Amino acid sequence: MSSSPVPSSRMSWSRRDLLRAGGFAAAAGLSASFLASCSSGGDAGGSASAGSKGRQKMTFQLSWLPTTEFAGTWIALNKGYYSTEGIDLSWLPGGPNASPETVVSSGKATVGMLNSDAVAKAQNEGAPIKIIAALCQKSPFCILSKASTPISTPQDMIGKKIGVAATDQTAFDLLLTLNNIKKSQVTVVPVQFDPAPVANGEVAGQIVYYTNEPQSLEVRGIKTHTFLLADFGYTVLSDVFFATEQTIAEKPDLLASFLRATRKGWTDNIADPQLGTDLAVGTYGKSQGLDAKQQILESKAMTDLIVTPAAPKAIALPDALMTATVATLKKAGINTSVDKLFNTQILAKVGV
Repeated sequence: MSSSPVPSSRMSWSRRDLLRAGGFAAAAGLSASFLASCSSGGDAGGSASAGSKGRQKMTFQLSWLPTTEFAGTWIALNKGYYSTEGIDLSWLPGGPNASPETVVSSGKATVGMLNSDAVAKAQNEGAPIKIIAALCQKSPFCILSKASTPISTPQDMIGKKIGVAATDQTAFDLLLTLNNIKKSQVTVVPVQFDPAPVANGEVAGQIVYYTNEPQSLEVRGIKTHTFLLADFGYTVLSDVFFATEQTIAEKPDLLASFLRATRKGWTDNIADPQLGTDLAVGTYGKSQGLDAKQQILESKAMTDLIVTPAAPKAIALPDALMTATVATLKKAGINTSVDKLFNTQILAKVGV
């Protein structure tokens, strides 16, 4: 997992749970043969052969394992949206030991997905990549509490115990700074990534992912309350699509076609979250034994991050959010600029 201040998302299986278990393939129960078999996606369940029917081959490097985090991709594959755009799409699973920025930079994948901070850090280390679009207009970081004792704003945390995992500390500290709260005003309790401390009353709140830990409690019958860090100054575009500068220059139409098909898939999932859930649980992520109840809640929660007043359609790069993302990253110690981090020309070719 990235050590960046905005770690990649933790979907049905907590990414961090897998890290604790020790290794991608072993922890997830995935063999090399499984990874090979699931890394090619056709129009229906990955059955089409590469380059068939004259379509142009391309590979999408996922930021994580195949869950409903990629519902739009599964729908676009299943409904043939990529084929219609002239693309024969393959996909590669991510994981705690995967490095999407390295895979894309090396040419082993055409497009990858990460969070803005990870792309910015990779750029600063010499990776020739740029963000071409963003799926999530809001960061999935949130403060989780029980519905019976809700914490609704950063100010509500003052005087309370808040659970913070080590890799979430930077994000939490930045939230405090952005909202003029001194560290001494909040009691930080070191936790892992299970939301049990909230459920057991050990802490009043905990920094978690909006699309994961709340759902894990909800399926256990524990009512929860959350507020997004993004609604209180923590603005970071998340689940961004990126490609190399060379691919952007040489294959802009291919990238635009990919985004267009993916947007159609996400538009379908927003209208009916069950679509992506069924495909994740029953087809693309079947071997993982995903929890269908948790996955549908996750699928619905994704919509809250994807569709916003600034981005009423799936997959966008609003000017204000690009500027705010750069400002937030700089406060987190990652220096970049809008021109360096983003390329808006591909998304402009996608159309409305």
